Amino acid sequence: MSQILRTLELAVQAVAATLLVAFTVLVLVDVLCRYWLHVSIPWVPELTVFLFQWTAFLGSALALRRGMHFGLGLLLHKVWPRFANLMGLFVALVVTASSLMLLFLAIKMVIRTWEGTYSTLEISQGWAYVGVAVSAGLMALFGADEAYRLARYGGGEGQV
Repeated sequence: MSQILRTLELAVQAVAATLLVAFTVLVLVDVLCRYWLHVSIPWVPELTVFLFQWTAFLGSALALRRGMHFGLGLLLHKVWPRFANLMGLFVALVVTASSLMLLFLAIKMVIRTWEGTYSTLEISQGWAYVGVAVSAGLMALFGADEAYRLARYGGGEGQV
């Protein structure tokens, strides 16, 4: 399971990096066109916001996987050194449960917004909430993996 999650993490990292590059190039093109050529491209601002949202959502899942999303690890070991593993497990379970709730709500929002489209793009506004759902699903998976690791093996620094 660990190798599958590592491969998934690398795939999410590649997608997030690609989206970030696309976002950066689009902003650069928009600035060049708008201020040097005095030509505006109407769909670029909406697309860059959309790409930024997806990048942020995927980045939050990656940060959770790498133990950089929540800074509780240092606090747990200093405040409750004897209970750090138990508290880490509790945090991982809370992250997993709240991510599953977010996944459920994001799916509802995808359904509610699917018929609406961006004003300059011919894509559904629901795609933004698909990004939230993907991120929530990944965070639930990564949180559950951390909870399993802490419950099974204990000790050490928790990633969540």
